Amino acid sequence: MAAKTNDVDAARANAAASGIRLGRVQDGRRQRPDGVMLSWRYTDPATVVADGLIPFFIDWGQSPNPAANAPQGARLVELRAEHPNAAAMRDQLESLGIGLRVTSGPRAALIATIDGDQGRVELR
Repeated sequence: MAAKTNDVDAARANAAASGIRLGRVQDGRRQRPDGVMLSWRYTDPATVVADGLIPFFIDWGQSPNPAANAPQGARLVELRAEHPNAAAMRDQLESLGIGLRVTSGPRAALIATIDGDQGRVELR
């Protein structure tokens, strides 16, 4: 899971102040087929925090967000999480400014509800 930020260094520092260790900040770039160059800074997504429920952070800087040009079709209806210690997980996410609904469950899980041409599906 990714979370958009306008200052990835500040997001990482804020997380550290809350006792959350995000991955190191890295730079990325690629050229789209139409020639537009995208560049971004992000915390390493390979660093798994809190059973994978704490996102990595990405700052698109001056680049257009690729979601603006994504193909149309399916629509995200809801993204939520489950965790055995839901209250602690909510506290951690809130300290990062992430308003993800977390309910109690037997194990950590991200659940996406998506509407598409074939109806509504839930992905875990």
